[in-house]
Amino acid sequence: MIHPWAGHGVSWARRDTYRSDVTQPRAESSMHAEALIAASPQQVYTHLVDVARWPDWVPGVRATRVPGGIRLGAEFEVEMYGARLEAVVTEYEPDTRFGWIGSSVDLSIYQAWILVPVAPGTHVIAKKVERELTTVLMRNSPAEEIYYAHQDTLLRLKQRAEGVAPSA
Repeated sequence: MIHPWAGHGVSWARRDTYRSDVTQPRAESSMHAEALIAASPQQVYTHLVDVARWPDWVPGVRATRVPGGIRLGAEFEVEMYGARLEAVVTEYEPDTRFGWIGSSVDLSIYQAWILVPVAPGTHVIAKKVERELTTVLMRNSPAEEIYYAHQDTLLRLKQRAEGVAPSA
């Protein structure tokens, strides 16, 4: 499925869903997207690790609580897709990689961002794996909305890091 804004900088994205008789209605859904951002890895990383501001630009995120700041092993809370997740930073390599795992009774998410310096900026690789009752939660939203949320996050990150006004 091609993102409608692909020409605006989201170069590639894919979604795969895995199910089995053992896990129904539980499933695993993985997403991958990439973009070239005309900003330094430091500029991009600054936005990724500013978890308190995610509600301002990450689709589906309604609120965050970051009691002790973001660093490797830091715990925080994020409300997304209508679920409150308890999260922990599992990957924290400044200007290179940021990852976290969040879970609730109904949902678990692994999100990682890999930043590779290239001329004239940063190649960003975004990976996301959702597990458990994610597919049940997704049934309450148009499939495209959930699918595009991952790509929209990458597009919005690109716009923020490049200092460009968001597209309508």
